[in-house]
Amino acid sequence: MPAVSFAVAPIEGIKNQSHTSSDLRTPLPTLRSKSAYYHPNYHPADSPNADLVLASSDKISCWFAISRAQLFCHDDAFRSVGLELITPDTNLPLVKLGESRAVIEVILSCLQADTIPDFGHLDFRVLMSALEAAADKYRLVHMEKICLLAMGAYCRTHPVEVYTLASHYSCRWLTEAASENTLSLDINQSKYRDILSSENHSALLELHRHRIDKAKTIVRSLQISVQSGHEHRAELERFWARSKDTILAKIVRPDVDFKTLFAPELQAALLKFPNCARCYATLIRLQNRAEKDWLAVRKSVLSSLPSASGSHHHIQCPASPYHSEEDDS
Repeated sequence: MPAVSFAVAPIEGIKNQSHTSSDLRTPLPTLRSKSAYYHPNYHPADSPNADLVLASSDKISCWFAISRAQLFCHDDAFRSVGLELITPDTNLPLVKLGESRAVIEVILSCLQADTIPDFGHLDFRVLMSALEAAADKYRLVHMEKICLLAMGAYCRTHPVEVYTLASHYSCRWLTEAASENTLSLDINQSKYRDILSSENHSALLELHRHRIDKAKTIVRSLQISVQSGHEHRAELERFWARSKDTILAKIVRPDVDFKTLFAPELQAALLKFPNCARCYATLIRLQNRAEKDWLAVRKSVLSSLPSASGSHHHIQCPASPYHSEEDDS
């Protein structure tokens, strides 16, 4: 599966080469002394069971002495894509990978059976590179799942990128979570169009338009309830008709906040009906009704993930009723 288009291109891996036994065991003192160092947490002196060394692609390579028995995967996952050499100091097999020190740290934290990865302060780009390495290069299914779970923490800060990755790897729950956080963005901006495929962009546009349409539908449905003996009912209905038009004109984005939209209208009602608590309470009920209906709309999700075939996406809403008649009483 090809890498998603917005990702920084990975460092080109070193192609497999055939080596004789003597070639593999040629010492590399220059590489060791000038161009490499052991990771402090993966030093052979502290790892008596180490039987493999992974080398990062950094200009000054970082070496990781590991025990293959501690990994969730077979070491062939790494050997199949790297150039295998022999370390000059410990005579261990060394595999040169195409990932940076930071990415290999993530890979190993996911693969070691006795650790739980801590991604609390991990840079998003590092996690993204680790996910792509796990899924597209090394075929590490266990690690792919861990990275996708960790991606959920970045839905607020990188919603478009997470949405693209989640769609690429067919992770429905993450696609839905990320799409919700795109509602505050103008996804027609070039910086987002450069990330999104045409299919992903169309799906998000449909979601955004759906939210705007539903918000306006909710406002149009709000009516002053019939209350016998309400002395200001006719005047309140005229007031609400003007307020409704004002609110509708302000709904231009999908991330609607009804409290913010109603606030100036409620303030105007206090001035218009200073001695009528009943009028103010009626408008508060309308706001509460709008918020309740909107909460149900926000649970709407894209019914299908974007696919290469360009399938149509429609919005699927919950079937439960939005409100009861008691809310209008």
